[in-house]
Amino acid sequence: MSETGARTGIVLGGGVREALMAQSVIRACDGATVFASGDAIGTLIGVPAVGRSVLFDDSPGQLWQLFKRLRTGGFTTAVVPFPARPAHTMLVYFAGIPRRLIFPHASQWAATESTPGLDGLHPVEANWRLALISNRRPMQAMSEPPRLQPAEAVRKQALARWSSFLGVARPLILIPGGGGWSRARLGPCWPAERFAVVANQSAAERIMLFNGAGDERIVRETRAGIVKPTAVVNVADLTVEELAAISELSYAVLGHDGDALHCAAAAGALVLAIGRQPDIPPLGDRVVNCWVDDYDRYPARQVLEALSAQARVDTYA
Repeated sequence: MSETGARTGIVLGGGVREALMAQSVIRACDGATVFASGDAIGTLIGVPAVGRSVLFDDSPGQLWQLFKRLRTGGFTTAVVPFPARPAHTMLVYFAGIPRRLIFPHASQWAATESTPGLDGLHPVEANWRLALISNRRPMQAMSEPPRLQPAEAVRKQALARWSSFLGVARPLILIPGGGGWSRARLGPCWPAERFAVVANQSAAERIMLFNGAGDERIVRETRAGIVKPTAVVNVADLTVEELAAISELSYAVLGHDGDALHCAAAAGALVLAIGRQPDIPPLGDRVVNCWVDDYDRYPARQVLEALSAQARVDTYA
């Protein structure tokens, strides 16, 4: 643990998705104290750079406790990565922390240093540059995307729990909704019947549906159109490690921007991200972006072709 890192506080806004996108900041600030939500805390397991993790939410009482910790914790540097919520930037400002690095946002006024060149970058890349600035390192290419490496015991537990789906052949995993632990998707989605078409016409023999917060209706509609053996897995019943382990063992993961899709990408699964502005696709070694202007006009055939093409690449790689 570095002395500089021990005096750094990182305030994570959002949930699992945002914590994964901030991993570069956490790894760069060795020994820092990381303040994170209950959802996000699971992404810190196995990250050796974390000095201490502190759980908080955005309730008034918890924000007051966070303020007191920032005020009296001896921190000399505060880093607020994407999404840099106004409430959090105000807290680090009024806590009087001398050095404040903040993701470009309407709350940039609270930062002590400018962060040029971050506009328009993917949040993972922008957070990486923020991490370099916080450590006063020269700019360089990002070393790697977010990573999740579940323990072997977690993999074995997942295999045992879903042996009929994971033990015979790799299933295709669909995320027809948001796939979030506690936050529902607010924007539109690709139609449920097209997820079902991809499931039925893919090479996968079995299908798993990740059901996140607020996804019940679209998951139900998707399952109704699938003729193959199908299991519905509630994201809220899984830890981050468990979801990553299931994704690792899949044929592919297809879905929208959200916690589950970013977890799957960080676990190294083949991911097909169906999105449109202002969605943020995950970064990963095996991520294929299916970017659309209009969900209703995007046919299942194009997703099937992308899935088949990537499967061939993986076969001969």
